[in-house]
Amino acid sequence: MKTKNIILLAVIAIFMVALGVNFSQNASVYTDFATAKESGKKVHIVGEWVQREDAFYIAEQDLFSFFMKDTMDVVQQVIYRDPKPINFETAEKVVVIGGYNEQEMFVADKIIMKCPSKYEETDITAAEEKTL
Repeated sequence: MKTKNIILLAVIAIFMVALGVNFSQNASVYTDFATAKESGKKVHIVGEWVQREDAFYIAEQDLFSFFMKDTMDVVQQVIYRDPKPINFETAEKVVVIGGYNEQEMFVADKIIMKCPSKYEETDITAAEEKTL
């Protein structure tokens, strides 16, 4: 094998290792509030919006705050430094992506709403089948 090919293969191998290390450090996992607090990493947490009357949005600061209950029934205040998502009130489940700050508050970088009604199967009657 030529020296040129060996060097090329070595550079590709080093690039692949660096890419793998970078990906594993930036990968986010699904978890709950307690595990997220312990890990100190960026995570995904699935839950539902609770204590709706305590939610607020401050337009001047672009700050939305609400309470969310995770899959382990732990309720935590979530801070989101962007406007409240448009269809937030109608979502059955919410996924927040973020982590804990120095004040031990969960700060979401992103909020994803899960509306299962969009994905539920509907029964088609015989009359409807004829029109399809």
